[in-house]
Amino acid sequence: MKTVFQKSLLVCLFGSVGLSAQAEGFNFYALLDGGLASTSINHGGGSKTEFVTGGYAPNFMGMSSEKTLGNGLSAGFKLEQGFLLNAKDGTYWWFGKDSLFNRQANLYVKGGFGTVTAGTQGNLAFSSVLLGEPRAGSNYGSALASIAIDGGLGTVDQGTIAYTSPTVNGWTGAAAYVPETASVKSGERYSVTYASKDYAATVAGYANDLGASKAKGYVAGASYKLGALTVKGLFMNQDNGSTLANLETYGAGGSYAVTPELTTDFGLYKSFDSSASYKTSTFAVGLQYKFLKDLVVYGQYANVKNQDVKAVAFNFAGPTLLTGSVAAGQTASTVNVGLLYSFF
Repeated sequence: MKTVFQKSLLVCLFGSVGLSAQAEGFNFYALLDGGLASTSINHGGGSKTEFVTGGYAPNFMGMSSEKTLGNGLSAGFKLEQGFLLNAKDGTYWWFGKDSLFNRQANLYVKGGFGTVTAGTQGNLAFSSVLLGEPRAGSNYGSALASIAIDGGLGTVDQGTIAYTSPTVNGWTGAAAYVPETASVKSGERYSVTYASKDYAATVAGYANDLGASKAKGYVAGASYKLGALTVKGLFMNQDNGSTLANLETYGAGGSYAVTPELTTDFGLYKSFDSSASYKTSTFAVGLQYKFLKDLVVYGQYANVKNQDVKAVAFNFAGPTLLTGSVAAGQTASTVNVGLLYSFF
């Protein structure tokens, strides 16, 4: 189960190939997540029960292919579209209205030197967040609301050049440069990851020149598997270039495989910024049951409490009817059930 969620948010390569290359086939894949979410915000915040796209994971479908070029080189592409199962504001697209291949649209060349990728692709720093995220980046009850919405860490980089080194003794390094786009004048990302059979760890950072200001941050995360139990920890420090100059987020938790079909996960989170009166605490638990091949039914509960005066985001799900943030003194409680189908 955990692998499904990590694949859903960590996939990141795409490409084109030379005319003389030999075709090696196409790969089609998809991740679909839909269900019901019932959220209640106390002290006048309102409540809603509604259909949501992606309680646990984003929805996308994609296509990739790779060809051998000879001399130990190969090249490929990836095209990936994120979308909504329920229309919002007149569109079914997500990650940008009516944009085609909004999650992945890139080409890559790889060999003994590593991999060079060009085009729209996943943010390296965000991928490192997912490695240590206690609940694998669930859209309800995880660190993503604070880190990505309030902290400003993007999930996708457009028009980016990235390099990933070969893996040596479990170590892999990566770096990316983002030229000027509609949202940033320039940006840099980097990460170092170590992975073994039962242990993984990562350190990553990013910086964005926003013109009038700069945004930056760094993350450290780790996971350790001990039999049926996987323990994870996460720390991130961010400056979003505007309202939050020192946002720190801590997360601890993991997952436990009760049976090969049934998995439970849990997470505790704290985010605060001393200079901006931002402080929030989150508690969440979930159950996932794989009752058919590639088809999972899940349920989860998330509780997000605003403990200071600045409003905070309370979920990372797609557009919902209950919009906005949790105000000072308010708590958002969400019960979410749904189906998750993976085709990889």
